[in-house]
Amino acid sequence: MTLSYKGIFNVFLLLICISAMLLSYLSFAPTNVSSQLNYHQYQQDIKQLLQEIDQHSSFAALAPKQQVKINQIAARFLEQSQGFTSQKQLQGQLQHLLSQLNDPAAKVQLPHKTVLDTLPVNLHFDGQYWLAFTLEGEFIDADFPFLSHIDGLPISRWLQASEGYLAGSLKQSTIAQAQWLTHLSQLRVEIGLQHSDQALLTLSDGESHIQRSLALVASAKMPKAQQPNQELILRLPANVNETNIATLNQHLSRQRESDSPNALIIDIRAIKKPQPQLMAWLNKHVNQTDSLRSTTLAVMQYKRFAHARADRIASQYIPITDLAFFEQTTLKNRGFDNQLNPNKAFSHYLVRRYSPASITPSSITSEQVPLFLHVDSSCEQECEWIALASKHWPQVALIGETTSGNLGPLYKLTLPNSGIQIQFSAGLTYTPDGQLFSGVGLAPEIPLNQQTSLQAAKQTKSLHDIQQVFKSRGLHLTLIGNHLVSKPDISLNSEIQSDKRNGKLSSLQKPFG
Repeated sequence: MTLSYKGIFNVFLLLICISAMLLSYLSFAPTNVSSQLNYHQYQQDIKQLLQEIDQHSSFAALAPKQQVKINQIAARFLEQSQGFTSQKQLQGQLQHLLSQLNDPAAKVQLPHKTVLDTLPVNLHFDGQYWLAFTLEGEFIDADFPFLSHIDGLPISRWLQASEGYLAGSLKQSTIAQAQWLTHLSQLRVEIGLQHSDQALLTLSDGESHIQRSLALVASAKMPKAQQPNQELILRLPANVNETNIATLNQHLSRQRESDSPNALIIDIRAIKKPQPQLMAWLNKHVNQTDSLRSTTLAVMQYKRFAHARADRIASQYIPITDLAFFEQTTLKNRGFDNQLNPNKAFSHYLVRRYSPASITPSSITSEQVPLFLHVDSSCEQECEWIALASKHWPQVALIGETTSGNLGPLYKLTLPNSGIQIQFSAGLTYTPDGQLFSGVGLAPEIPLNQQTSLQAAKQTKSLHDIQQVFKSRGLHLTLIGNHLVSKPDISLNSEIQSDKRNGKLSSLQKPFG
């Protein structure tokens, strides 16, 4: 039977309608996410992740041997799996898999409605001991400030268990370690302990000890302690708006008008996305030169895959061929030559630098207030770009801990059966001198947590100058958890008044000068 033109058209129209209905159903119908996975679902999710890593992970392409190790571990998980596997157990296994990439951007998150039991404490390493604070920033017990054991096991055993979930660059980060020490449910599985709703903490004063029992709290109900802004310390939110800029201006004006030594610490760790208003403010008040107008901050390559497009993956980068001849030549001499160093796994080199239109240097060169940007391993993406730019600003210094080394493009996916959300790096970033930045990070000029304590770091001139600025205001700079906090120091009052009468504070007006 031969169909007429009208019949063919109607059949074609029917197929289009059926396709549209199926697409609508797939788009809006609820997905079948299971909290308990059978072996087939478990196997499908793991194999899906392995395929995505092979196609999109830049760190897997950088270190193929690590990818082989990941496949071997995944095969062992599949071989050992029996019966049903829970979401939480799968999440821990996938985090362990991704940690083999040494990718600081790799994260495994359960669906939003899933809760994890978390230890409700704020931990801080002072260079020698772990201190235990409440979420409000007070010691759990002021007479016994040091945390020595959890559930009867020394803190070193818990740290060892947490390393299996951390990328290589984060294993020495006390901030990352402190965060994982609160994930007792997962660490107990790693160690082989039974599940419990309680945690037994052993607190010490260096000689004697006491034990405190704390109930674990669901992560969704965990209160988030918001550290308020303080004199000389300003914490910026994830999204900087006009109100935050006005607060910055107020703090800066007060410091310039003060007779006491001045300095301002700005906490930028929460910033993950581009903040044009903040960069405009920094360029206006801090960038006194035109140096950033033609400065390449970083060079990047993204992992090639089918249908990869630079304008979607790296919209803030430009091809290296768009640079001026001498800039191209300089970068090529440092190893960024697409012709001499071709790589089938990665794209051609792209560069990121500031737009000339956004550079508006300040005309004010006197009474500049030294700025200190607080960073640590939680500083990633745009926070690290700001930290990189600060290297070109003489009045700005980084204080804190080495950043994460996570500032390249990210690839994100959701596994079909468990609903677990995963992200990892889709590109590698290099400094303009040819050094790998991804997974390495940026070390601060004034270290606090990493490799040294606040007491030891006081011996450095820069931190000593900052402490003197706080001292002149009757304050003491200290660390509570992972936050810098200024607290009144009553014992300093008489000394401050004496110094003011003798004119000893004049030399501290400019800590860097």
